[in-house]
Amino acid sequence: MVSRDTTVHAAAVALAVVVLALVTQLGIDSGPPAIAATLLAYALVLGGAHFYLALRGEDGIVPVESRWRYLAMLAVLFAGVTLAALGGERTLGSLALDTLGAAVTVGALLVYFVAEGIAGYRATGADGEVS
Repeated sequence: MVSRDTTVHAAAVALAVVVLALVTQLGIDSGPPAIAATLLAYALVLGGAHFYLALRGEDGIVPVESRWRYLAMLAVLFAGVTLAALGGERTLGSLALDTLGAAVTVGALLVYFVAEGIAGYRATGADGEVS
């Protein structure tokens, strides 16, 4: 039997395919609109199902709190990638925007993995398995 998570993930991927097909039909192939469409498609594939299931409060395979942490990391990750992609040669003070975007992206990933590790450790301690 197919799990609820799998069904929702399949629907999110199908929606992303529809977005990409629509963008292709509209002839959007470069510039900020193309970047926004690509990010939307990736957001649907990577986070669409998690967002839907987190809003509904459904644990399924992944706990709701973990889904929200993942979505927060994904939002910051996309912001960093967008900053790096659109920054070009622009600077913020003496710091290039593409460098800042890369730093934000790496920082988001590190914070996410540490937060998930701590949450996982605490969850095993709550069950009495860790002393």
